[in-house]
Amino acid sequence: MKNFLLTLCTIGGLQLSIASPLQAQSLTEQQQRELSEINTMLSANPMLINSMHQGLNNYLVQKTKKDAFLAENQDWLFNNSVHPVMGNANAAHQIIVFTDYDCPFCKRLEPELEKLIEKYPTIQVINILVPLRQQQPAGAKTSSALLALDLWLSDKTQFGQAHQLLMKKSGLHTSESLRHISTSTGNDALLTASAESQQIVERNMAVFTGFGLRGTPAIMIGEQVIPGFVPYPKLLEIAEHEFSLR
Repeated sequence: MKNFLLTLCTIGGLQLSIASPLQAQSLTEQQQRELSEINTMLSANPMLINSMHQGLNNYLVQKTKKDAFLAENQDWLFNNSVHPVMGNANAAHQIIVFTDYDCPFCKRLEPELEKLIEKYPTIQVINILVPLRQQQPAGAKTSSALLALDLWLSDKTQFGQAHQLLMKKSGLHTSESLRHISTSTGNDALLTASAESQQIVERNMAVFTGFGLRGTPAIMIGEQVIPGFVPYPKLLEIAEHEFSLR
């Protein structure tokens, strides 16, 4: 699995992505042109060099930390059967989506992801459940994330229906909506969250915050990390580019 470029360095309105020495040997024509323009601007404005140098050093330090954090959590994200998935289990390409069943933008993203998988069955979506909007509804002994995980872990054949119901609910989930979903799928016994699902959510939240993410949805696709809702045309464009699908 590739390393992800998690951030860009912005200094004085100039946005740069840092290439490794190996990448620098194969710069595109556009990159060569932009690098030449940067050198010209710095030569004409030497007072910027010190802040640029410090900013790049800071960027590289942060990137090194984030790369190490990704390596530490690589298996947790990409090679772990505890996370609900959409699409072919043996798909060649994986997209990570940090999602919350109480998040309106996550619910808007769901059909866009479904369309992407329908067009490209070689893509699999891995859902990392992070209950940011609310930890647990009043009067409930579980949450939307915990219920979904317990359903996934206990009966994957029922998960698809529950997932759709969880995503279709307008607004925040309540103890009543969770009970309706568990009853609809014949899983009332899961209305009390298991210790395993609670541990999974805790680890998910730690990884989410460790990446410096602040809101859902957040999408890891190829070498990009994209915060917020992404409409299907843009999602398709990014996937085709990152996975060389065209």
